[in-house]
Amino acid sequence: MITALEKPWGRSPEANYVAAVIPRGFAAYARLFHPAYLGSPAKAISWADVARYNGKMPHAEMQWQAIINSTKARSLVGLTEPDTGRLPEKQARILIDILAQHTGSPGKCYYAIWDGWGVPALATLQQLQTARLHLFDRSYYLLQGDIYAFLSELARFPPLSPSIWWPADRAWCVATEVDMMWTYIGGAEGCIERILSDSRLEAWPASLDHRADIDGDQFNTVRGE
Repeated sequence: MITALEKPWGRSPEANYVAAVIPRGFAAYARLFHPAYLGSPAKAISWADVARYNGKMPHAEMQWQAIINSTKARSLVGLTEPDTGRLPEKQARILIDILAQHTGSPGKCYYAIWDGWGVPALATLQQLQTARLHLFDRSYYLLQGDIYAFLSELARFPPLSPSIWWPADRAWCVATEVDMMWTYIGGAEGCIERILSDSRLEAWPASLDHRADIDGDQFNTVRGE
C-alpha cells in the first residue's frame, strides 16, 4: 500500500500534491485540519473561523500562511498556530472511534514514526532494533498494536504522533506529514463521509490532485497584501 505513494515534488519542483502524502487506491479522502488556539486559557479555533475573521475564504486547499496573511490578523491576540506534524489528542480520539468501526482488523495496526524528531525516547527504538520503513528521503520506525495504541504512542513520544498508520486489512490510512498542520485520511466512502459529517472535526473532502504545499491556496494570498 505504501508503495502507492507519489514521490514528493515529483510532478513539479513548484508544487507538491496529496498523492505524495497518502497512498492512492482509496475510494475517498479527507483533510482534517489541526485546530489553532486562541487566548489564555487556550481555546480551540477552527481554520474556517480564522479565515473568515481575516476576510479570507475557507476551502479544502486553504493554507495557514494564506488565511492569516492580513493586517487584521494581528488583532487576534494570543493566537497560537496549529500543531505541525502531530495530530492533537482530542481529534485523534474522535477519529479513532470512527475508524475502529471501518476496519475488520482493529486489533492489528501499523504505526510509522519518523526517526528525525530528535526525541530521546526514539533512541530506545533504535536500541531495540525496531523494524524500519523507508519512504523516499525519510525513514520511520514501524510499530504494531491495536487501533488504540495510537494514543499510547502519543504519550510515549510527546509531543509527537505517528506520521502514517493503517490497519492490517488496509481499510483506511492516516497520514500526518511532519511539516504539515493537518492530517489526511483515505478510506471507503462511508468512512470518509462519517469523518466529514462529525461536527467535532474540521474536515474537508480531499483529492489526490489537491495541492499540499504553502503556495497551493488558489483563493487566498500567501505573500503581500
